Amino acid sequence: MKYLFFDIEGACPKLSTIATFGYVLTDENFDLIAREDILMNPNSKYDWYVVKKLLSYTKSQLAKEPTFDFHYDKIKALLEDEDTLVCGFSISNDLKYLNSECKRYDLPSFEFSYMDVQTLIDKVFESKNQIGIERAYDLLEINDEILLHRSDEDAFAAMNVTKKLCSLKSASLSELISLYPCTGKNFSYAHENCAHAPANSIIK
Repeated sequence: MKYLFFDIEGACPKLSTIATFGYVLTDENFDLIAREDILMNPNSKYDWYVVKKLLSYTKSQLAKEPTFDFHYDKIKALLEDEDTLVCGFSISNDLKYLNSECKRYDLPSFEFSYMDVQTLIDKVFESKNQIGIERAYDLLEINDEILLHRSDEDAFAAMNVTKKLCSLKSASLSELISLYPCTGKNFSYAHENCAHAPANSIIK
């Protein structure tokens, strides 16, 4: 079994358009197999706050990259690999972006099972409030620096949290999941109310 931790940074949350898809692929021992930040032209307007506070790349950098449909087959192969468990931190937001972009480009949505790292740590610590990634690092005494809002870095941080939880509980990830249910399936996820940017024209 492999674990694929992924994170998405959007250009415009209201339109659910993707700017980057970052991932970290590991084996069952959390040893790194591959890591990448896939940049793409979101082909939409940008939210001003995203550009000012969150975006790790410039708009001009992203404008030179292919759009989501170009990367679709690669992302599909990563997410739908039968020997891979997909993982993400507060993954519902990422699923919203993925399904929205599939709908915009008239592509089939991805079908995969997933594990939500945030749900897992919330249950382990019996937290009534959702635990963010920075608080998770503090609770688990993880000393690595986090470069927030860069997709591959956020994916790596989610992996670190999962790895430390397994160590803390002296359990494998599959054992933790059986103790603290935190999984779902993407094919049942629907994002119906989205104002999509036109797929064939860039909105400036």
